[in-house]
Order: sequence, then structure tokens, then C-alpha cells
Amino acid sequence: MYMPPMMRTIYTLFLRALLLRCPRCGKGKLFCGVFAMYERCPHCNWRFEREEGYWTGAIALNLVISEFLVAAFVVPLAAMQTPLLPLFAIGIPIAIALPFIFYRHAKSFWIAIDFLMNPVALRP
Repeated sequence: MYMPPMMRTIYTLFLRALLLRCPRCGKGKLFCGVFAMYERCPHCNWRFEREEGYWTGAIALNLVISEFLVAAFVVPLAAMQTPLLPLFAIGIPIAIALPFIFYRHAKSFWIAIDFLMNPVALRP
């Protein structure tokens, strides 16, 4: 099946982001711990953090996705007039946990998005 080059690039970058791999080579891991990230790719030596404040976009992406999921879950419960105590008991822990759960992938997808906006040659 034919896929235009730009779509192939987007697909490749987002697949690498989903797998938490370097967007440039796809082989190096992004994280050396739960929340600790390598400064450079262990395989191709590409620098992940481009400038001061680089991760602001990842934080925004994480917040938007997390809060959208909380709203998608809690708003229908509120519309069904669920009592406040169960609603808070479900909504507050989810709102606190989701940003931690999506932290690594938010950073990974932010690097992929940046790679799309500021292209560098992909390595196979």
C-alpha cells in the first residue's frame, strides 16, 4: 500500500514516540528511570532537550490530555446526577494520577511533534 512520504514520517515518529524511543534513530531509549530521561540518545547521540523551557509544551500536552480524559469520565457521571462524594472520590484521584501516568509519553510525543516542526534527517 502506498503511503505519501510525509504520512510515513508522521507514522514513524508517532510510533517511535509511543514506544518511548529516540525520534531520530528509533533505537535509543528516552528514559533511564521512571521519570529520569537521558540527556542524549544512547545510540545516535542526538540531544533531546533543545533549549531552556523546552518541556513546557510536553507539560501542556500532558495537562490537556489528562484533563480531557477526566472530563470525559466525570461529566457524564455528573450529568446522570451522581452524588458529589462518589464523584469527587472518582474524579480527584484520576485527575491526580493521569498526569503521572502520561508523563513519559507526553515528553516522547512532544519530541516527535518538535521533530515534525523542525525536521532533521531520520535514521532508519
